[in-house]
Amino acid sequence: MNNSFENQYVVYHLHSDYSLLDSCTDFKDYINKAVELGQKGICFTEHGNIYNWCTKKIECEKAGLKYLHGCEVYLTKQLEPKIRDNYHTILIAKNYEGVKEINKLVSISNQDDHFYFKPRITFDEFLNTSNNVIKISACLASPLNQLPELDESYNKILLHYDYLEVQPHINSEEQKQYNKKLFELSKKYNKPLIAGTDTHSLNKYKAECRSILQLAKGIDYALEDTFDLTYKSYDELVDMFKKQNCLMENVYLEAIDNTNKMADSVEEFELDVSFKYPKVYEDDVSELKNRLNIMLREKIENGIIPVEEKQQFITNLREEVRVFEKIQMCGFMLFMSDLIKWCHDNNIPTGPGRGSCCGSSVAYVLDIIDVNPVKWNTVFSRFANEDRKEIGDIDTDFAPDHRDAVYNHMIETFGEDYTDYILAIGTVSDKGCIDEIGRALYKKTGKDIYSLENIKKIKKEYETNPDEAKKEYSELFYYFDGMINTKISQSMHPCGMVVSPITLPDNYGELRRDGKKILQIDMEAVHEVSLVKYDLLGLANVGIIKDACKYANIPYPKSNEINWFDENVWNDMIRCPQGIFQFEVIEATLKESSKGDPMVEVTLKCDEGQTKDYFVLTDKAKWKYKNFIALCFGYTSKEALIADGFQKDLDTV
Repeated sequence: MNNSFENQYVVYHLHSDYSLLDSCTDFKDYINKAVELGQKGICFTEHGNIYNWCTKKIECEKAGLKYLHGCEVYLTKQLEPKIRDNYHTILIAKNYEGVKEINKLVSISNQDDHFYFKPRITFDEFLNTSNNVIKISACLASPLNQLPELDESYNKILLHYDYLEVQPHINSEEQKQYNKKLFELSKKYNKPLIAGTDTHSLNKYKAECRSILQLAKGIDYALEDTFDLTYKSYDELVDMFKKQNCLMENVYLEAIDNTNKMADSVEEFELDVSFKYPKVYEDDVSELKNRLNIMLREKIENGIIPVEEKQQFITNLREEVRVFEKIQMCGFMLFMSDLIKWCHDNNIPTGPGRGSCCGSSVAYVLDIIDVNPVKWNTVFSRFANEDRKEIGDIDTDFAPDHRDAVYNHMIETFGEDYTDYILAIGTVSDKGCIDEIGRALYKKTGKDIYSLENIKKIKKEYETNPDEAKKEYSELFYYFDGMINTKISQSMHPCGMVVSPITLPDNYGELRRDGKKILQIDMEAVHEVSLVKYDLLGLANVGIIKDACKYANIPYPKSNEINWFDENVWNDMIRCPQGIFQFEVIEATLKESSKGDPMVEVTLKCDEGQTKDYFVLTDKAKWKYKNFIALCFGYTSKEALIADGFQKDLDTV
C-alpha cells in the first residue's frame, strides 16, 4: 500500500432519512460513526434537498467534525416540454459563497417551472455554477453514464466537473464498466477520480429496514441488491475496491485519498446565529417611544386605561422600553403593532392575548394584546428578560379562515425573498411503523398474519402490552426499532411564518408546495439561527365571536368593555362549558369556602366526570384540584387572584 496516502477518507456522498423514503438512518448516527472511525469531516448530500442543514452543521461541530455543505441535485436537459430525465450530480460548497449558491440552486429547483417528479436544475444552470462550488459526477444516474456521448451537452458537463466519482460496488457489472470508463475519461481530460460510497444506511440492519420501508411504499430500484450502500471504514472501502478488481490499486487509493484533498479544499464558515429581526423603521427606539406616548394618551383619554393606572403604566413602559432596547426587541414590537393594527383596520379580529406576552404593558398600549397587565397584575419578565437572551416570540389567535389573508399581507409588505413558511418533517409513529412493516411483509411473504385485519389486531396487542407483542410477533418487530421515527415526509408548519432582514432563498434554501414557499429548515432550526417566526394560530372561537357580533350588529368586544364579574355569564358557563377556551392546568389547594368561586365552578364543570380524580377531602375540609387558573384572564400569581377578589383565603398556588 502506498504510504503517501492517508489511511482515512471523508464520506461525502451520503444520504440520511432526510432523503425521504431512501434511508432509515438518522444523520446523528452517521456523525457518531464518523467520530468512532476517526474521520475528520462529513458531507450530507440528500436527494434534491438540504433539509435542516443548519442543525447538521451544529451537530457536526459539537462532535468535532468538519461540516461540508452539499446536495445531490437532479439535472434536466430542458424545462419544456417536461421530460423525466433527472440526472444525478453532487454539489459541495467550497466556501460560504458556495453555500449560498447551492441553497439558491436548490430553491430554484423547487420552482413550479423546474419541479417535475423531483426538484431539478437545468444543464445550463449547472454549467453556470461558479468555482465556489465543487462539482462531482455522482453515481450511475450521472449524465456521464446516462447521456449518449454524442449528445451536445455531454462534453460540456464532463469538463465542468471537478471530480469523476468511482464507486466500489462489487456485484454490479454496470458499475465496474462505468468505473473503467471514468478512468479513461480522467486520463484524457485530466480530471481527478474520487471515491464515492453512495451511503444510504449505517449498517446491514438499517439497510434491511430501508428495504422494508421501500417495499411498503412501493418503491423499487432495479438491481438494488447488487449494491452495498452501508457506511464503510477506510479498510472496508479499500477491500471493496480490491475485490471489485476493475481499477489498479494506486488508482483507487488515490481516488480514496482525493476525498481528503477535496475536504481540505473547503473553507470552514461560521453559522450566523445573531438575532434577525426584520427592519421596519430606521430608528426603531425613537419610533417606539413616540408611538407609546401617543397611544397611551389616547387610551387614557378614551377610558381604555383608567386614570388611576396611568402612573403604573408610565413606570412599566419606561422599564420595558429599556429592556427591549437592550435586547434589540423594539423593532419586533413595532412590527407586531403594525400587523395587528392592519388586521383590525381590515376587519380581522384577533384573540386578546396568549401566554407570557400578556405581561407586557408595551404590548397592551400598542394594541398587540387586549389584556391589561396592570389590571390583572401579570408579569413582564416572563415575556422579556434582559438576563435571558432569547428571540422575541408572540402567539396571536385568528379565526382560521383569516390566517391566509394575514400571511399574504406579510409577504406583500416585506417581499417574497424575505418571507417563508416553515418546514415540518413527518416521521413514522409506533403504530404507523407496525402498519408499514406489516404491509411490506405481506407483500414479501404472503402470510395471512400480516393481512390488514391481523395488523389491526397486532396494533391493539402492542398498545395493551408492547413487550408481549414484540415477543409474539418477532419477525415484524425485528424491523421496528430500526424504522420507528424515520423521517418520511415533508410539509408546512401549520401556523408559523418567518420574516427576515436577509434573503432566505440563498441563506437557507426554500421549497415550494401548493403555491407556498417553505424554508428548508424546521422550527427548531429557525430558533437555532435566531430567525424570527410569527405564530398565527387558528382558533375557531375567534371566528365564532366575530360572527355572533356581526349577527347581533355589535362591534367585536374589547376587554375593557367586558364585565368580567357578570354572574349571569359565570352561571351560564357553569351550566354548560361547551366551547370554552382555555382553562389551563395549575395545581392549587383551596379551603372549602372556595367552592362557590365562579372560576372554580366552571373548571369543575369543564372536568365533569373526572373531578373525583382531582379532589382529596381532608379532615380540615380542604380539597385539592387541578385545572384552576384561566390564563386567558392573565392570572399568574396567588397575589393577583387575591387582589381581584376571586379567592381571598387562597392557600397556595
